[in-house]
Amino acid sequence: MRLIVVKRKVLPRYVAWAVSAVSLVLGIAVYLAIMALLKTSPLDVLVNIARSFVNPSIVKDLLILIVMGCALLVSFKAALWNIGGEGQFYIAMIPGVLFTLYVFNPETNPAPAPIVVFLSIVVGALLGGLWGLLAALFRAYLKIDEVPVTLILNYIAYYFINYLVFGPFKGRYVYGYLRTDEIPVMYRLNLRIALPPTTNPIVATAYGFIYQLTYYIALLILAVLVYVATWALMKYTRLGLYIRIHGSNPSYLKAIGVDPERVIPLVLALSGGIVGLAGSIYLLVEFHRIPYGLEWQTTGYGYLAILVAWLSMLDLKFIPLSAYIVSVLRNAGIALQIAGLGGNEQALLLVGSILLTYSMTRFLVEYEVKVEW
Repeated sequence: MRLIVVKRKVLPRYVAWAVSAVSLVLGIAVYLAIMALLKTSPLDVLVNIARSFVNPSIVKDLLILIVMGCALLVSFKAALWNIGGEGQFYIAMIPGVLFTLYVFNPETNPAPAPIVVFLSIVVGALLGGLWGLLAALFRAYLKIDEVPVTLILNYIAYYFINYLVFGPFKGRYVYGYLRTDEIPVMYRLNLRIALPPTTNPIVATAYGFIYQLTYYIALLILAVLVYVATWALMKYTRLGLYIRIHGSNPSYLKAIGVDPERVIPLVLALSGGIVGLAGSIYLLVEFHRIPYGLEWQTTGYGYLAILVAWLSMLDLKFIPLSAYIVSVLRNAGIALQIAGLGGNEQALLLVGSILLTYSMTRFLVEYEVKVEW
């Protein structure tokens, strides 16, 4: 007797949507069951999760995850599994620190802020693309799977940045902490607006979203531009066509005279470059400095973006929705910690439960197991 796993025929589109919805519900149910076993009230946990759906604090995560979800969708569509978003995100911050604190420090060598910001963003994106390209070269020319390579590159990025923070980038005005100095205010990309006071909770929530969207206006612009550019790339360009073909039938690329080994570096470099854009702008908008021990203090966007891409079923239309759901879950985990209902491990467990149920549900829907005697 042996078991044979057979891929089912093409499924209706609504089935793909149902998989994501069912995975979300089952994942939360599994998490609530685990929390109940840990003697934590499932009702209190569920209330905190529900509140996170209308919490303005999700805006920052939502915008970042839309960008990074698009970046990973580009590579996943080509069946190139870029798991290195973490490294690409943080390695792209190095030019921002270098240019704003050292090359063009306002106290020693001032330069027009738009030029410094532009250089920080562009060079950061290029560095993120280079980090993705390294994994692509291993895959294309040495036939080494990109998954372990991109994971290893995450930790190389962590420790290389730690070396810089401990050494040449070590801050002088950090009050005994081991981290870089804060980037000068003139190079930051935030916009603050004053809103009238209100006692109406609905209006206050609306004001909260408005304030967050304006404060993170640079991330909002980036998310819109990247989403539209990704749509145009996949729908109207030759590279977008090659990406789709490579993901379904790489041999057909050879049949039409296209070398897949040239497509792989382009795709992974483009994916890393988009992640690098997010990282370089995140430094100027939110992070403002790089701490030592980055691997312990990461926001985890590189890994969360994987869940965003998978929950969307690699359908660009659903990237904003899946980014919203993942942002809610991340903020729900933080809310649970603040409420004393769990630590960081429980927050990660919430996302992990959904990822696990998603993997199992998708496998059961897309494949069938036959017993052969």
